[in-house]
Amino acid sequence: MTVQPGARLPVLVRAGRASVAGGACLAACAEQVGRPHPENPRSRRLAHLGGLAAVSALVLYLTWRLLFTLPLGGPDRVAGLVLVLFEALPLARLVATTVALWNIDSAGPDPVTDAGPGHRVVVLITTDDEPVEVVAPTIAAACALRPTHQTWVLDDGDRPWMAELAVRYGARYVRRSAPDHAAAGALDHALTLLQAEIAAGAERLDVVAVLDGDHVPLATFLTDTLGWFDDPEIALVQAPQAYYNAGAFDDDGETGEQGLLFHVLMPGRDARGVGPFWSGSTALLRLEALAGVGGVATGTAAAHLQTSLNLLRAGWKTTYHHQVLAVGLAASTSTQYLSQRRRWGLGAMQLLVAEGCTARRGLSRRVHRAYLSATLIWLQGVGTALALGVPAVLLVSGASTTTASPLVVALAVLLMLAVRLWGAEQLYRQHLRWRTAVALRVLRVPVGLSCLRWLLTRREPRAEVATGPVAGDRARGKVPGVLWLLVGLTAGVLLHGLLGVTGLAPWRLPLAAAVASGVWLVLGLAALVLALRHVQAPAHASSRRRGYRAPVHALVNVNGQRGELVDVSVGGVALQLPRGAFSTSSRLVALHLPLAPTLELEPVRMWQSDDLDHVALRVPDGDWDTYRALSLWLFHTPPGVVDGLPPQAPAVAAMLPTNHSRRPPLVCRHG
Repeated sequence: MTVQPGARLPVLVRAGRASVAGGACLAACAEQVGRPHPENPRSRRLAHLGGLAAVSALVLYLTWRLLFTLPLGGPDRVAGLVLVLFEALPLARLVATTVALWNIDSAGPDPVTDAGPGHRVVVLITTDDEPVEVVAPTIAAACALRPTHQTWVLDDGDRPWMAELAVRYGARYVRRSAPDHAAAGALDHALTLLQAEIAAGAERLDVVAVLDGDHVPLATFLTDTLGWFDDPEIALVQAPQAYYNAGAFDDDGETGEQGLLFHVLMPGRDARGVGPFWSGSTALLRLEALAGVGGVATGTAAAHLQTSLNLLRAGWKTTYHHQVLAVGLAASTSTQYLSQRRRWGLGAMQLLVAEGCTARRGLSRRVHRAYLSATLIWLQGVGTALALGVPAVLLVSGASTTTASPLVVALAVLLMLAVRLWGAEQLYRQHLRWRTAVALRVLRVPVGLSCLRWLLTRREPRAEVATGPVAGDRARGKVPGVLWLLVGLTAGVLLHGLLGVTGLAPWRLPLAAAVASGVWLVLGLAALVLALRHVQAPAHASSRRRGYRAPVHALVNVNGQRGELVDVSVGGVALQLPRGAFSTSSRLVALHLPLAPTLELEPVRMWQSDDLDHVALRVPDGDWDTYRALSLWLFHTPPGVVDGLPPQAPAVAAMLPTNHSRRPPLVCRHG
């Protein structure tokens, strides 16, 4: 290697190794790759304390309001009771959540290394319109899994290049002539082929593993989960859906809705024995059980949830494996997020209608109630919108809802909320950051209204598939019109109250009548503003890139010159070299990554700053071998290649640091 005199290369890594140091950190998925263990005792104690504190704070506040602050009689007393009832609405759910999350301990089976009877697997990858940078790592990583298995690529996009790529990687390519019922239909089509071939004498298979096209399995996806099927009653094993694209709209799945679901709520369901549900990707199902219930449910947007209920009704069991075994792409823009959530909400409403209170056949009351509650949560946005209306109406009416002084009321509300927020954060094992959680709660309003519209009219919204980063112009998110309407109405009511209190308007409003309702409206307006800012944040604008770039640093060899890797994706890399060390005369550049084969990439851009050449390289079109090499280096990272990376964690988990504090681990790592 040669270095130009006076050239400056930052020494961020040791020779021949990569690093996530030098300004980068690890995504939360890297912390959850270890095998399931009981919860850390400190985390459990804080969760218990937090749940009890949150419930107690609300109960004490409501008791004070009822006993010491209600007007003595007349319309004011009725108005005061209405406001107290509004304030008491969260109590039942808070108690139920505390009970449900009291224990989230997890366990796992012994690893399986041989594909013997009961452990013979076919991995089914559902794809639609994903670009090569998204789907290539999923197929490459799936084919590289152990133990020995089959991999089928189910292509609903009818793409010749996909067939070529699948065969090159060792997978079987399956295409339908009529792509009905989306992913559920593709899976049923594959199951029909599979059963027909087994009946004709092909190798008998026992387990079907399901992956979305953008969910890349880690190396232990099969070995760490197949042991569950030694229990003859287990039909479904669901693992977390974790995400590696930093800056995703719901906070990369760590503390957003998906992180809460897969790292807190699902372990809680499993610990209570209410049957964790199939969430689509990153799941394994017993072929016999799936065939016995007629395959994957179709004709509903809640195919996976309905199939889970079908399995439970047939006497099978479902379980949850709390270990990150695959990483995917979360919705990165508000448009993708809302489209995805509307689709999920529609499925929940369809299930609610089909599985109402009279459809409990074959299910215990507790399991049936748990599944219905999972559908009702999608109407939460309607409740949020109505909740803003209660204090607004009371404020406009001029009714005095409390006898306490305005300052005491404001302090009491804020103190109660502070304790509740702290308690809920502990109860959710710090997989909750309130700034994002409040914004996402407000964004449930348009989703909830879409669900309500379907319940009333049965008119289905246009189905759209949410994907990860997309190519095209970088545009900020569009705020749903209903949120602008709520902002205007809330601000207008607050202005009405302010003018009435200050005497600047013909109407008069006593301060005591305005403060109790006004506090809740101010908090509601703040939540609405947070949601608007979240939607329009530059970090959540659409991406020009088709593949996510991980900030992994490494000393590399570029055409015989010493350079440094700045970031890497499945489709290319960014490098820096001493000024003048890089030549643009070659069509292809030979790149040596630590413990990776030599890669030949195309230069697409070069610029200079100070004493450095900055170079961007990409994979040539149709070079499936290079796509595979980069995919496996990023997702099945060789042990010891990346400094600071936990065992089994992928290099793609590297991310730029944020201002968010790291939460303590939830599991004991000592055995």
